Amino acid sequence: MPSTRMLFLLSLTALMGCATEKSAAEKPPAANPPAIKNFGLTTTDEVPPCAAAGPGAQGTANVTLSPDESSLTATVNYSGLSGPVTVAHIHAGKAGVAGPVVLPFSGDLASPINKTFTAADYVAAPSAPPDFPSFVQSLKSGGAYLNVHTAACKPGEIRGQIP
Repeated sequence: MPSTRMLFLLSLTALMGCATEKSAAEKPPAANPPAIKNFGLTTTDEVPPCAAAGPGAQGTANVTLSPDESSLTATVNYSGLSGPVTVAHIHAGKAGVAGPVVLPFSGDLASPINKTFTAADYVAAPSAPPDFPSFVQSLKSGGAYLNVHTAACKPGEIRGQIP
């Protein structure tokens, strides 16, 4: 009788192993992690550079694209500017080129600036991608930058290309 019991236990173990293997295979794949991009903002990256920029003007930014690419969260820290921030935006445009504003920050512009953008925030400006999903694809290939403006530097005081 011990051999029958042993055969039963081995069969049960094998069956449970198959059930575990199957349930692991049925699990949905893990969600894509968010795409996180950290970069600096400098006066020398601004196009054209502003002669009135604060001597220590600088910043850092973090742009996080949600896994489903339906939203983009931006955090901007800055210091040393020539004066208070008047506006800040994300533009469509390659490095070294001034491009149209597509995602304007609103509300309190004191450092740090935080904003989550969705398709509802997107401005389909001339020469910009036609919609938010198209812009996201352009952003992923280096086609976007962020800049911060002051009264002394109306075209922009610091800028950083979103990598």
